Formats: sequence, C-alpha cells, structure tokens
Amino acid sequence: MKTKVILLKDIKGVGKANSVVSVSRGYAANYLVPQGLAKIVSSQYAETMVGKIKGNEEARKKRAEEEKKILESKQIVFVAKAGEGDRLFGSVTSAEIGDKIKKVFGLDIDKKKIVLDEHIKKLGNYKVAVKLYKTIQAELDVLIEKED
Repeated sequence: MKTKVILLKDIKGVGKANSVVSVSRGYAANYLVPQGLAKIVSSQYAETMVGKIKGNEEARKKRAEEEKKILESKQIVFVAKAGEGDRLFGSVTSAEIGDKIKKVFGLDIDKKKIVLDEHIKKLGNYKVAVKLYKTIQAELDVLIEKED
C-alpha cells in the first residue's frame, strides 16, 4: 500500500525537498516521518502542492536562464604561479572557481555544479561548464595567467 508524503529534505532515490512522492506506508511511518524527512499528506493537498511545485520549477528555470546570461557575459581571470611548460604550482579547483564567481558576478554557485574533468593545472584559456538547471548549462570563460 502506498501513501503520499511531502519531502522536507532531498532523499537520494526518492526525490527532492518540497516534492510530493508516493512511498510505501511502512517506509513513511517507520523512517521518513520519525526522522523528520517527510510529512504524510492527503491526496487533495498533494495535488495542490504539485501545482505549486510546477510554478516553482518555472521560476527556477527562468532564474537559471538569467544566471546563464550573467556567467557568459564576462571572463574570469586567475593569476597563479607557474613553472616550466606553463604548469601551475598547484591547481585551480571547482571550489576556487565558485569563489571567484561569487566575487565577480555576485552569484552563489555550488562547487558541485561546476563541471571540471580534472583540476586546471596549466596556464591558458578554458571553457568550464556550470550546470544551472536540468537542461540549462552555462559555458564560463576562465583565463589562467602567469604571476609576475
């Protein structure tokens, strides 16, 4: 027997926070509700919440489009020490890129949304993907320059 719950936190394999999902009655009663991860809701309330969530999704998508325009409008520049062959002493990580985005653009982007195959370890110009929404991804222009 299934019951509808509204999730209060993201739960891997179940759903995102504020979404209404159907789970087994035992899972809801014995784990989700006691742990404070979900609340049991009526079917009518669940339908109302689904409508609100769809409206929130549209707002998130619109915000992601705006953030994409902002991120693609400028290049961010890192100045780093480098040795032979333009290899950096250290590397530029997604966390550092996230911090720089906050300083330059004023956007708080989670480092997990910044897609780097590996840390940047050489001087040069890079295109870094930033996942903003399910289907929206910005191409951030990152320049690594040599420190004098």
